[in-house]
Amino acid sequence: MRLFGYFTTVALVILALAQAGAAQDLTRVPLEQVRKGAQTGSPVAQLELANRYLDGIGVLQNYATAAQWYEKAAEQGDPIAQNGLGKLYHAGFGVTRDVPLALHWLSQAASASKAQFMFDYASVLETPEGGAALAEAAEYYRRAAAAGHIEASVSLAVLYQHGTGVPQDLDQARVLYEAAAQVAHPRALNNLGLLYVRGDGVAQNYDHAARLFAKAAELGLSIAMTNLGVMYENGFGVPLDEEKAAALYRAASSGAVDKDGPAFFYDPRLSPLDIGEEAMAQMRRSSEAGDPVAQFQQGWALATQAEDTSQNMREAARLFAQAAKAGHGPAMANLSMMYFKGQGLPQDYMLGHMWLLLANRAGVDIQSISAAYGAKVTADQVNMAQDRALILLDTQTLP
Repeated sequence: MRLFGYFTTVALVILALAQAGAAQDLTRVPLEQVRKGAQTGSPVAQLELANRYLDGIGVLQNYATAAQWYEKAAEQGDPIAQNGLGKLYHAGFGVTRDVPLALHWLSQAASASKAQFMFDYASVLETPEGGAALAEAAEYYRRAAAAGHIEASVSLAVLYQHGTGVPQDLDQARVLYEAAAQVAHPRALNNLGLLYVRGDGVAQNYDHAARLFAKAAELGLSIAMTNLGVMYENGFGVPLDEEKAAALYRAASSGAVDKDGPAFFYDPRLSPLDIGEEAMAQMRRSSEAGDPVAQFQQGWALATQAEDTSQNMREAARLFAQAAKAGHGPAMANLSMMYFKGQGLPQDYMLGHMWLLLANRAGVDIQSISAAYGAKVTADQVNMAQDRALILLDTQTLP
């Protein structure tokens, strides 16, 4: 019976692959079917299941579960799973951070000679915690660059520029930077600008350096904004302009993210809010009676009105929390932002991330929140948020 069950499941997966129209593509296969294939040992299904938990596609995002399925596929020699598992161990997402183990899996993946995997392995080798194996890092950057990986060519150029892991070769660094600059790579533009500022391997040219910094700054690179600010502050290659320099320094320190963060979400399934006196009174009555939609709307009205007083924000947070616990996705997203900002309640990145995960599960597009706050959340906070989200689902039975 076990053999029959195994081959039946595998046959279903193969049929689903055919229906999906591409071998090795399970992205359109139903979750439970993928899970069955993973449980019966299919590395393709194990990888797909890991990817879904990694990105929260159809499931609550959970890096620990992703790591478990990556490991099963990695042990069967799947390089994509090996790379994914290595990155989780390096970041400490879902697992205890372990750089030697990360290097083990990343090196296994890199042996498949895929450019991205070679780049990922070299990036960890280059760090002090990765052993600062600079000569080996340079070799893998070189292989990845030869396969067309632009980021690897820029990293290799940095090694040539400073003579780390390879003999210093400023001309080779310039050639690599120029090639990447042709496709508007921000770091290449900035680093090429530094060569021209310093006259390293090239004739010093402040005008050209300022133009390169400006292009990189337009692409959002903070260090380029700072470098361009220095040029304006001193009048190097540009007119002296201390006000413009100060504005560039402010933009660099803010990370080019609006200080107020994304706007509050409104539920696209609802009609525009009627702010008439009678309609608002009815909404408040429905809110007090426990209607999550009315709680969300009342919270949204308080959070977005012109007078965003601390009292209004505290009340908005309370209403969003009530609606969120009832399973209202946009309320979860708004509550997440309020935790991230410390607006209406104490700032708490772990709880902010927890509600962000649940909002994503509820079908809300969370990209704007992730872009604004994701980099600020530590690995420990992410792991705790995922654990807390699972507990909340179990105890609150959110839809």
